[in-house]
Amino acid sequence: MKINPLLVSLCLSTGLASMMVNASEQKTIMEIQGAGNNSPFVDVGNKQDQSKDTFKVTGVITHIQTNGLGRDIPSGFFIQDAKGDNNPATSDGLFVSFDANALSALPLQVGQTISATGKIKEAYHWTQLAAQDISISDETIQIIPATPIISLATDKHLSDTLERYEGMHVAIANDNNLIVSRNFGYDRNVRRNNLALAAGSINFQPNQQFAPSSKSSKQHAINIKNNELIIESFNKAPAGKIPWYPSFSQITNGVDYDYIRIGDSVTNLTGVVGYSHNNFRLFVQGTATNDNFKHNNPRTKAPNLQDGDIKVATFNVLNYFNSPFGGDKNPLGQNRGAKTLEEFSMQRAKIVKAIIALDADIIGLMEIENNGTQANSALKDLLSHVNKALPLDKQYTFAANSEKYNGTGAITSQIIYRSEEMSLANYQVIAMPEQDAPTVGKENGKNFMRNAVTPTFKLKDSGELLTVSVNHFKSKGSTCWEDVALQNSKDVDHQGSCEHFRVSGAFHLGQALEKIEGHKLIIGDLNSYALEDPLAVLTHRQHLPQSYELRAARDTFIGGDSEKGKSLHGKNGAVINKSFGYINTIRELHPEAFGYSFSNVVGTLDYILASPSLADHIVDATEWNINSPESTLFEYGTRYTGDMKKYADVYRSSDHDPVIISLDFSKPLKDDSGNTSIAVLLIGLGLLIRRRLAK
Repeated sequence: MKINPLLVSLCLSTGLASMMVNASEQKTIMEIQGAGNNSPFVDVGNKQDQSKDTFKVTGVITHIQTNGLGRDIPSGFFIQDAKGDNNPATSDGLFVSFDANALSALPLQVGQTISATGKIKEAYHWTQLAAQDISISDETIQIIPATPIISLATDKHLSDTLERYEGMHVAIANDNNLIVSRNFGYDRNVRRNNLALAAGSINFQPNQQFAPSSKSSKQHAINIKNNELIIESFNKAPAGKIPWYPSFSQITNGVDYDYIRIGDSVTNLTGVVGYSHNNFRLFVQGTATNDNFKHNNPRTKAPNLQDGDIKVATFNVLNYFNSPFGGDKNPLGQNRGAKTLEEFSMQRAKIVKAIIALDADIIGLMEIENNGTQANSALKDLLSHVNKALPLDKQYTFAANSEKYNGTGAITSQIIYRSEEMSLANYQVIAMPEQDAPTVGKENGKNFMRNAVTPTFKLKDSGELLTVSVNHFKSKGSTCWEDVALQNSKDVDHQGSCEHFRVSGAFHLGQALEKIEGHKLIIGDLNSYALEDPLAVLTHRQHLPQSYELRAARDTFIGGDSEKGKSLHGKNGAVINKSFGYINTIRELHPEAFGYSFSNVVGTLDYILASPSLADHIVDATEWNINSPESTLFEYGTRYTGDMKKYADVYRSSDHDPVIISLDFSKPLKDDSGNTSIAVLLIGLGLLIRRRLAK
């Protein structure tokens, strides 16, 4: 073993001679790593988060990181002990950080045995050796085989397993339980594209399965953070490409193109394990193909839905704007959608195909441009292209009033229907609450949500009245008065921002619909996960503790601000004790369903809530997973996708999945044997359970 003379020369010429140190105590990589989360030689919490002493370690190079990857991944190399210590609690690998200029001047190769001297550092809980000098052995190059990642019975979380492999060259073997939990796309934490895996199952948003603020919800949030493995490339991914999956988005079998979906199993990926931004990361070596992914939730060309005589769907169309391409202007003069005609043509083609495949008799549309219903409106543009592809008896018309705009925002909600199946008995727009609260901090207290388009249809075959209210509640990403004044701008219960304002909207909507006779459906994007407060108001609150308060927002008004509108709750808001009893159809029939993916969690934001009068008429309901499991790179936008091939298919036509329900009013629902259908039994059972829990 000898000091590399090239490095000595480089250090002297660059004034780094002081970095050359005498070799200190020799330690193995396993001793440096230790059996815990941090090196035993580092007093974590001191200002430097590094050892007082200098250590020398020896290992075989498994990867050289010539250039750093942002601020979180420095230049250096991964080394691994050639033999290990047969102790599964201690990692055999270590990352050695080293000056990029000095590193590039060295004749290093994967498989070389090197010795590095420096201090042990916990770089935000990633154990590293901050090398001050390096010597290269004359030993023959040896390639360290990838070690299969194995979870032990003592590992509580995936993070416990990965800690034992930190710095090692590893393989995700065939018999692993890792699945895609966030598809390849932009990671806001590190400002680059990557993909995320979870162990065992996808990560549901904490309030999708547990009550907000409950111990279970809080623990689940912790479990999610401990159940992530980020799949990275050693260099920042070029726009529209996955560096380790070169055939992604390319047609390789003559029939379909390669893709990844949330829920896919992953096998035979190899790489080295690092850690940054509170996540373990696998930096993939080599390349993957379609064979590395098993589609457990495969694509379907149409919703898997049992038919009735009427189908109703809800579809967020991801900012469908035609004003930049000859359409009428919206009230704000904004464009939130496609930036070029090419993008708009792709967006339109995808959405048209999705609407046709839905084959619903009534469809509520959200995030369509608010530029009226005339010839040059976004609604007319979309409808004309849908109808061109349909026979006359399947074509759609729209329900609307004489108002030019529906609300004052750039986007709105609309509804289309098949007049062959029904007639429009009534059309109204339910004005939703506005908040006009005092200014607090940077929040001006003025907030609104989109009005509820609420037509009533008379079904031709049965004569039944069916009211369908299309809604788009206030966003979780906004800020309302309560977020700043009551929660210090912190998301204390994982409901996002403005949950109190959404409670106000849910309460007002429920009250307004009580005045309408007949069957009712509340559909649309409620911006609330399944067990969150607004859903508890509209459905039931049996999952909540008796002491739990459903609190509405202060200073909310209907029909204007505090000077013009009607106060909904009074100046200080209100505690809402009433629930309106609507059936969350998707949750009743498919408790594990999801239709939206964000930041490595999935859940439901879009709903079809049915009035209890419809319980015996529900045949089926489902999420059609064409969007949320897919990579964002397949969307119509080209800004971040370079020359990637786009496809005019239904997949990633939006960021929300459509939801569809099948109803039958012709007769009592029986199967071929004369028994009540399974769907009705499930709905009825759910209602029975809720009644018993309520006692």
